[in-house]
Amino acid sequence: MAAPSPDCENHLRRHLANPFLVLELAPEAGRSELERQGAKLLAMLAAGLATAATYATPLGPRERTADLVREALAELRDPARRLIHEWWAHGLAGRIPAARPRSSRPPE
Repeated sequence: MAAPSPDCENHLRRHLANPFLVLELAPEAGRSELERQGAKLLAMLAAGLATAATYATPLGPRERTADLVREALAELRDPARRLIHEWWAHGLAGRIPAARPRSSRPPE
């Protein structure tokens, strides 16, 4: 079997980094919910909490970084780009495993 083309791999990588996946939000999330979730994840990542280090995708967990969260926020703040991400996120609905409960408290 031939290896996937670089274009195919880039396309897949872009969709696995969908801002709604990265932020673990539904496409219907409002602006205030978006900002709260982004701030929460950035604080959790800065604190080194393992629960913020990954996010679920249809192909399994992926690494979440502060840069990825900031990029996701920037994408969703732009109405035109958000519309595209909403469309893709609706297509991904039901294909993502149930998210594990998140806690801002460190493990005891």
